[in-house]
Amino acid sequence: MDSARALLDSLMGMDRNGEGRGDEWKGEDVCKNHLVAFCPHNLFQTTTKRVFRSVQPCQKNHSDALRTSFEGHEEYEKYRDIFERDLRADLEALCFEADQFAVQEAKNLRQAGVELRLPSELKQKYKEYNTRYAELCKESEELGEKGEIEAANNVMSSARAIKGDIDDLRKRFSADYEGEEVCKTCGTRVRSGDSDAARAKRESHLNGRTHAAYSKVREKLAELKERRSQRESGREAVRTEKKEEKKEEKKEDGDANGKRSRSRDRRRRSTSRDRKRKNSRSRSRGRTSRR
Repeated sequence: MDSARALLDSLMGMDRNGEGRGDEWKGEDVCKNHLVAFCPHNLFQTTTKRVFRSVQPCQKNHSDALRTSFEGHEEYEKYRDIFERDLRADLEALCFEADQFAVQEAKNLRQAGVELRLPSELKQKYKEYNTRYAELCKESEELGEKGEIEAANNVMSSARAIKGDIDDLRKRFSADYEGEEVCKTCGTRVRSGDSDAARAKRESHLNGRTHAAYSKVREKLAELKERRSQRESGREAVRTEKKEEKKEEKKEDGDANGKRSRSRDRRRRSTSRDRKRKNSRSRSRGRTSRR
């Protein structure tokens, strides 16, 4: 019953009975990473065992119906920025761990050289040859120390025969090995070189689930960083525009204040001239009356 309910929640949302408020996606049990992109924790659960131990399954709700409800909500842009910020932090942590793993893997790279590639049916025989060769060499040495020179030579002859068989297998099944390199996407060691075998190994690696998961993580992280950069550039442009508008307003206010100041000066000068003229006429009348 619980599994059926969880499946219905994932497909139709928890408010599938029509009783929801339209913001059920805000719930603590809803995966916010899934709302804005995908859940990286569940993305890695289908990969091979070489997954980092810090990537644990996400137990929250991954409902496509809730994502649709979220995308149509009036506060979508506000919460999208918040959820994308948290997702970006998760993806950056995954990439950091992969980069750290790559540093360690770089220390264990197999260098280019000659590699023995025995068919599976000859590997046991090759091992037996080497074991027997070592035993005969030791036996010959012990016989020589005892002074049994002839017996030591006979044993060494048998050892040389086996050594010939070993060298023959090495000659027949040895091949150049191009070495290894570290995949910059997922941090895994991969075969380098242009041989058919090397290309087949790399192709298998690139098609693998672990590499595909980290490719998706890095691509999404780059997208989120670019989107953040664009938003910040847009905000900066708005701030710059507002600053210019304030400068223009101050300039206009300054011009207006200057005009008012000049008008007041003109009024003061006019008042002063009128006052002087009145005083002059008053003095002139006073002189006339005294005469």
